[in-house]
Amino acid sequence: MSSTVRHTLPGPDYYDPDVFALERERIFFRHWFYVGREQQLAQPGQWITADVAGESVLLTRGKDGALNAFYNVCRHRGSRLCDQPSGQVKAAIRCPYHAWAYGLDGRLLSTPYIERDEIDHAGTGLWPVHVDSWQGFVFVNLDRQPPEPLRESLSSHQDGPLSFERFALDTLRTGHRTVLDVAANWKIVIENYNECLHCPTVHPELVDLIPAYRSGWVAEESRSDGGVTLADGRTTLSTDPRSRLPLLPGMGDVEAASYYGASVFPNMFLDISGREALATCILPIGPTSTRLITDYLFPREAVESPDFDPSGVISFNDLVTQQDNDVCERVQRGVTSRAFSHGVFPAKDEYVYQFNQRYLAERDG
Repeated sequence: MSSTVRHTLPGPDYYDPDVFALERERIFFRHWFYVGREQQLAQPGQWITADVAGESVLLTRGKDGALNAFYNVCRHRGSRLCDQPSGQVKAAIRCPYHAWAYGLDGRLLSTPYIERDEIDHAGTGLWPVHVDSWQGFVFVNLDRQPPEPLRESLSSHQDGPLSFERFALDTLRTGHRTVLDVAANWKIVIENYNECLHCPTVHPELVDLIPAYRSGWVAEESRSDGGVTLADGRTTLSTDPRSRLPLLPGMGDVEAASYYGASVFPNMFLDISGREALATCILPIGPTSTRLITDYLFPREAVESPDFDPSGVISFNDLVTQQDNDVCERVQRGVTSRAFSHGVFPAKDEYVYQFNQRYLAERDG
């Protein structure tokens, strides 16, 4: 047995408001933060709002097709501009307080009842936010400095999400969306995703479909592509093994019979099997609360088909997610105990340990 004992984060890191405030500034506001799919902004004039750890961001699709992002704040006296999650306008976003109007590119267009020369219109547009997309996934970055390009940033993630480009995820369309609140710190949710020591106990249905998980490992030693093999020749994580859904693009025989997963720091899960991809946006609501927004992605022809039926995929993943959320809430209750100074990492917690190390480097570095 190794003499080196690796410790988890201390208990207060999972519930202390001061820790959460530090995370907002040094992690969520400095990193590319996943907020949704470009599909939500397909047409000029469409807009969505996104929460980034308590900061509201407004994203628009300009008339020129450009993707824009701004703080969701009027430059007059700070009113919130848009309350709804999405909408569409012809040309302008109008503040509901004093009716100041902004173009889809953030320019200040009009200020009713105010003389034109009272306001520097050119210098009083909406405060911009960095925005970029990868494979149809939209990310924002609230850093005041120009951030590392999104794709370069993704190349640093331990799970290698760039390898998923071969599945043409940008061509997929959302066939279903779920929104769930979990009474647990965002790190507990990610730590749970990054290990499978809990799988034999918590996920009997999942280990039936992914036999490698019975060992407690999240990887299959004999494979170098990061995938794990599905049981019985299956090509989907579903309650219905005879799914009629088409395979995703780029799926060869090995890929179609596999599952791939990636945790993208700090707030995204990507789960891919032969016939579906799930993208989960992890939204920290507070020190002890997290919202999970999951888009179920399928080939366009499947979603547009009149007999499209993803119910088997949805019901299976709803079951696994609920099992995960239950144990995450159990951990949240436990780490608040005065007895919990820290836990320990055995070898099969390696990915959790790596996540913790990156988290600490970003938070305290």
